[in-house]
Amino acid sequence: MIPHVLSLAFGAVAAFLLLSGGSRELPSLARTCLALLLLLPVLGYWVWPRQTGAPAAYSRQPAGWLDWLSLGAVVAVIGSGFVWLLHAIPQPLESLSLNLEARLRPQAASARREARERQSKPQQGNWLWNDQSRRPLPKRTHFKPSNRPEIFLRLRDPGDAVELLQGQLYVRAFTLTRYQNASWSAHPGTPEILRADATGLVQLATPTRRPIVHEIFQSYDPAGQNVLTALQGVAAAQVPEVTRLDEGLFMLPPALKPSGYEYVASSAPLRLEDLPETPDIPVRPNLPPVFTQGTESSALAARIRDLAYIAAGTGTTQQRLRNLRNHLRTTLKYSLDCDNPADLDPIENFLFAEQRGHCEYFATAGALLARSLGIPARVAYGWAGGTYYENSNMFVFRAREAHAWTEVCLDGHGWVVLDPTPPGGIQSNHATLARPDEKPPVPEDPSESADDPLATISPARLAWWLTLGLALPALALLGWRGRTRKRALEGAPDARQPTAGTPHYLSAWRRAAVGRGMPMPASMTLRHHLRGLAHPAPFAADLLEYHYAVRYRGIPPDPRREKRLTRAIRRWGDGSHEPG
Repeated sequence: MIPHVLSLAFGAVAAFLLLSGGSRELPSLARTCLALLLLLPVLGYWVWPRQTGAPAAYSRQPAGWLDWLSLGAVVAVIGSGFVWLLHAIPQPLESLSLNLEARLRPQAASARREARERQSKPQQGNWLWNDQSRRPLPKRTHFKPSNRPEIFLRLRDPGDAVELLQGQLYVRAFTLTRYQNASWSAHPGTPEILRADATGLVQLATPTRRPIVHEIFQSYDPAGQNVLTALQGVAAAQVPEVTRLDEGLFMLPPALKPSGYEYVASSAPLRLEDLPETPDIPVRPNLPPVFTQGTESSALAARIRDLAYIAAGTGTTQQRLRNLRNHLRTTLKYSLDCDNPADLDPIENFLFAEQRGHCEYFATAGALLARSLGIPARVAYGWAGGTYYENSNMFVFRAREAHAWTEVCLDGHGWVVLDPTPPGGIQSNHATLARPDEKPPVPEDPSESADDPLATISPARLAWWLTLGLALPALALLGWRGRTRKRALEGAPDARQPTAGTPHYLSAWRRAAVGRGMPMPASMTLRHHLRGLAHPAPFAADLLEYHYAVRYRGIPPDPRREKRLTRAIRRWGDGSHEPG
């Protein structure tokens, strides 16, 4: 009994962990099916016959394929129902506990509700910055990125795809310049409205390389944080106007379509690897001091400055930047989970204590280290990698590919990508080529996941419909099995006496005796068995006389008498003939 209980408990706990988010990268349908497959053998072992001290009842017919199929269907229904139960119970229980807390501990419930509301604010379209127009560097993180498509990019010239697929691909949404109190924000100043010229383009920068023309499709954010998004190094955009809040932060006007924005942009992407190998490239002069300011903590600033000079070494500007990048990539660990047990400043914990974090920590560290060397730097936010659908000439960037990196400003080249995040840590900063037969999701109606069309269905509802779908064939199998077994039992011999000539009345007696808890051993005669009963059956003499007359004296069987005896035996087995 104990192994069966332990196996059921283990299966229930494992299925619950799987369904509650142990592997969020798996689609909901896949997690539900895996939980069901995990529970099926556990439930099968649970219903498997166990050895007990009680006498066993034997069937007159051995189990066949229909019996096993019916048993499997029942176990599948129980398993899928259990999966539904695991999905459906947590939310009502949570609501019940919150209601109880509101009644018994109103102050604690109010504090919990306020904390939950504060945590939910950044998720309501407020993914850029908080209500104070700042983007704090979190002290602790436990991210689980989704697979939802967010940005769609179509090239005007399909030939540009060859260049983009060969190197790292970055789509920039915005950059932030000022770092203060462990937070990034835009350079303070008066917002400037830039309007389109006679060609219909808003000129944003002077490209230093051949620009790549592309179309952008993005959804509309009701919270108003709609930024101009394009390939890194954007030079112009075909929009009526934008509001410039920082050198790399441009706000779009309200969307003309409810579905979102569609516009054309041209960019000249530039990475540190793309720079020519010249003796040296100086930094761009005459930039505001905010581009070289570090943290306001003098002690932490000194530690960062010492680390910067040690890690950068000597050489040209390009060589020192590469040394900084390589130091961060090789000495720090990429992780979506950051605990910060000592409650330190986020960048202090990242560089000198826990030494792990996600891309925003790497980008911030890269910018502060570069600034310590006197090189203007900022942090850029957007997406890296993406999936390219060749038939549609479109790149699709999903939430899991959101990324942050460092940009440094070099004279004659402008803002250059310096990505210090380890290449193996992020999803991929190289674009992935989709299968030839794979179609991209629709930009106007991006689903939760193009790879998981059922991701929008509630897992509880999915498990419920799965249970119903399995229950119908299970009931049909049980009904078919019941009719089949009933017909077979009408004339089947006793499984304990497989001899073909065993009479029906004798088989009925064996079953009745088992039901009354007095089984008849195979080696015992009917006479000895009847004599051993504590309370003789009222038909015992008639049964014994008829049995020996047919079996040993050669009298022909009497069907009517056998039928009468069989009915009497069954009534006795059911308890209808009890002694007075």
